[in-house]
Amino acid sequence: MGEQTLVMFRRFVYGAGVMSLIVRPASASDFHALNHIKESAVQDSTAAGSELTGRLHRWNPRRSYAPPSYWHNAIVAEVDGDIIGVAKTIGAMLKDLWVLQSKRSLGAGAALARAAEDCIRADGHRMAHLYPAAFNARTCAFYERNGWSMVRFTYHTVGHFRRCVYVKRL
Repeated sequence: MGEQTLVMFRRFVYGAGVMSLIVRPASASDFHALNHIKESAVQDSTAAGSELTGRLHRWNPRRSYAPPSYWHNAIVAEVDGDIIGVAKTIGAMLKDLWVLQSKRSLGAGAALARAAEDCIRADGHRMAHLYPAAFNARTCAFYERNGWSMVRFTYHTVGHFRRCVYVKRL
C-alpha cells in the first residue's frame, strides 16, 4: 500500500439514521474480522455458481482463511466502528475486494475499489487488473460500473471455472 496514510470519511443517510463510512489501512487487530468478511463473501459469491461450490471446497476447504501476514497491506471499510469490507492489492492486481452481503449498496465497495486503485497508482503502476469469477454477474457488473473493462476470459486451473480478466487505466 506504499507509505501513504489512507483515510476517507463519508456520512450518508441510511434508513432512519446517519452512518459514517471510513476507509483506512487494516491493523493487526482487524485480522479475525477480515477473515470473517472474506469467508462470508466467498460463500455468498459461490452460491451464484453453486455447481462450483463443492468443487472449490474439495480443492481447499479453508480457501477463505488467510493468515495474519496475508492482510499486512489491506484496506478496510468501517461503518460506525464495524468493519464491513476489505480490499487487498498485490502489485498492479486488485486481489481481494469483499463487502458483507448485508452492507452492500452503501458505497463501501466503490470506496474500497478507489482506495485500492490509489494504492496501485502510488506503487507506480499505470494499469490495474483483477480476475473475478465469470459466473458472478453482480461482481462483474460492479466493476464495469466503476470503470473497469473486461478484456478476455481465463480459466482457473485448480477450481476449474472461467474467470474474467478486467483492466483499468489509472
